[in-house]
Amino acid sequence: MQRILVQRDDVFYVEAGTLHAIGAGILMAEIQENSDLTYRLYDYRRIDQDGNERELHIEKALNTADLRRQREPQQMPRVLRYQQGYASELLGRFQYFEVYRMLVNTERCCSLVRCRVDKLSFRVLLCIQSCGVLQMEKGNDLLFFKGDCIFSPANSAEIHIHGKAHFLDIRC
Repeated sequence: MQRILVQRDDVFYVEAGTLHAIGAGILMAEIQENSDLTYRLYDYRRIDQDGNERELHIEKALNTADLRRQREPQQMPRVLRYQQGYASELLGRFQYFEVYRMLVNTERCCSLVRCRVDKLSFRVLLCIQSCGVLQMEKGNDLLFFKGDCIFSPANSAEIHIHGKAHFLDIRC
């Protein structure tokens, strides 16, 4: 096992089969390919809905884990690209999805940030800081706050964002 010191806004790609854990005080957004397998080796004595400690899967996890020593994950170079009302940077490009950080600030201007998807993909916006308003078709406005997750399905209407917020922008 390796211990990796993390900094604010670090992004790591963890390959399937890699044992991993997070330390105290770290907020992690885990984005993964479709999978029905997650094996729990430790669970901080959390309990399930029936009041029992959640089941551990030590033997199954060790049978499927890749225990070869892997090199320490590296941060990829990132470039913040500015446009009217927001800035974004590519955090990672993987086989089935891309992850961007999007910094929205339309508080002092009348522009809106436009988010759209095509017929074959979808988009997930996870608000990681601050708040704002989503403006959708038919005049339906929706307030969003830190921790909110917005799912925009394939071929859906364009979403407009107004406010000052930071997002993880996952494009599939």
